Amino acid sequence: MAVAQIFVLRPRPGRLQEFMKDVARVGRIVSRNGGKMRVWNTESGGEPGTIGVVVETSDWKAFGEYNANMEADPEWRAFLAEIGSQRDPAADMVRTQISVELPIG
Repeated sequence: MAVAQIFVLRPRPGRLQEFMKDVARVGRIVSRNGGKMRVWNTESGGEPGTIGVVVETSDWKAFGEYNANMEADPEWRAFLAEIGSQRDPAADMVRTQISVELPIG
């Protein structure tokens, strides 16, 4: 069953374009390391105006391999250090979660 890491972020006012450049950069890193990333804009519901970044792997084994690849990736580590050191980031993390696909039928 597929495993999805979900990151919900709220871009700061006037910073959406800057945030999306970061998302595109992360997307290239994620893809290179075995994840499939999609980005969702929340139009209505409990957290309108947030962006959901979803990284999917095929199962727990692939999830473990993907995470090991990410941890070893120098570009990913540099990106995390860069974002973590910003005093005024382009977006704020609202929540994170890991979801696992359930079989139907």
